[in-house]
Amino acid sequence: MPLNRLNSLHLSIRKPQFKLKKIIPVFIGLLALFSVLGIGQFQVLGQQQNNITIDFAAPRTGISSASGFLYGKNATQPPDNMIKPLQPKLWRTSQLDLYPRVIALGAQFQLILSDTWGYDAPRGWPYDNYAKWEEHVRQIARQHKDKVILWDVWNEPDLRDPFWKGTREQFFETYKRAYQVLRQELGPNVMIGGPSIAKYDQNFLTAFLNYCKANNLEVNFLSWHELNDQDITSIAARINNARRSLQQNPQYQSLKIQKIYVNEIIGPTAQYRPAEILGYLYYTELGRADGAAKACWEPVNNTSGTNNCFNNSLDGLVTPDQSLPRAAWWVYKAYADGFNSRVLSQADNPKIVALASRSNSERKAQIVFGYFEQAFSAPTAGVTLILKNLQQLNLANSSGNLTLRVQRIPDSGEQVIKELVTLRQDNVAVSNQVVRLTIPNLQLHEAYLLTIS
Repeated sequence: MPLNRLNSLHLSIRKPQFKLKKIIPVFIGLLALFSVLGIGQFQVLGQQQNNITIDFAAPRTGISSASGFLYGKNATQPPDNMIKPLQPKLWRTSQLDLYPRVIALGAQFQLILSDTWGYDAPRGWPYDNYAKWEEHVRQIARQHKDKVILWDVWNEPDLRDPFWKGTREQFFETYKRAYQVLRQELGPNVMIGGPSIAKYDQNFLTAFLNYCKANNLEVNFLSWHELNDQDITSIAARINNARRSLQQNPQYQSLKIQKIYVNEIIGPTAQYRPAEILGYLYYTELGRADGAAKACWEPVNNTSGTNNCFNNSLDGLVTPDQSLPRAAWWVYKAYADGFNSRVLSQADNPKIVALASRSNSERKAQIVFGYFEQAFSAPTAGVTLILKNLQQLNLANSSGNLTLRVQRIPDSGEQVIKELVTLRQDNVAVSNQVVRLTIPNLQLHEAYLLTIS
């Protein structure tokens, strides 16, 4: 990284007070840690500083992982060693032959039933011949009744191009016909849901639920897509709104809404950008969605004509040919590495996010953080990481030192990133409860991984 990109560091130690010989090693060590990024003035005049507070004594509980995928693989590619580190919890696909592999990877299998039918296919749309649609659903249900499947009836029925040509009411009828067949064939416990619309639309969702209630149908999971790269920060609010006004609404108790899935996240401009991807994961997790799946789009240089859904690139996280990692893969890996030991992180700027974790069993803590913006954004932003309750880490070695390492996850698009560049690694004596690390020029779209071990 050029030295002028991050050009100063300010560090302060909060009480309890220590003798100077205790403070100096911390100051010098952490100053050196970021010297590779460029050291200039301690204050950047005229720049507003953004704070992120990490509390290692405050574990986050009751959350679900947002690591999941839409198509992205075949029976062998990408290999398991490129998928397992990402710890996927949801896989949305119509490839029923891949069910064993999905389950072996530890993910739930969400079947896009409409993909097995097709869109504007020679057989027409379900509303052209409901009997034929019911026959199709029944055949699939009987063939796969031994599998644990989340039945997602139709993909994006709010988009006339290309996924639905009929009316909203015809979609509701299509859902009813599929629901009744699945209940007949698979019993009362199978999970059936939707409507998997292309964006959060409460009017559509309310009309859908009202129809299901009037027709004695269930919606065991509620689903929609979050793909607007200019509105990442509102995702958690929309999930919370759906939970409060729909899932927990006594009016819809008979629908037995058990889960909320944002079953496609990350739009086309953000598909390779580390900070934006981190923002999607952060706000989806913050909203406590029960699962999410990364959307897939056209590659930047699409010489093969194959979408990232279908070129075995794990929705663009790895190269299609050799399954080599891109920067986006490293964001998902850092997310998965920290999920099971997540601790509280709070930011005063919604477009600078951090996900932090501590693992005493692995004697490691990490913070992955980044800066994303909407249009006309500043190219850099200042951030101060406020690390609280460091004594909870219980990581210091016999000399009382900690090892701090900073790695960069670059905004490098489809470029292969075989390993992250370590900007600096230092042993520092940290015996205090609060440490501040201030980085004034955090680069737009990039992410950074701070590891404490």
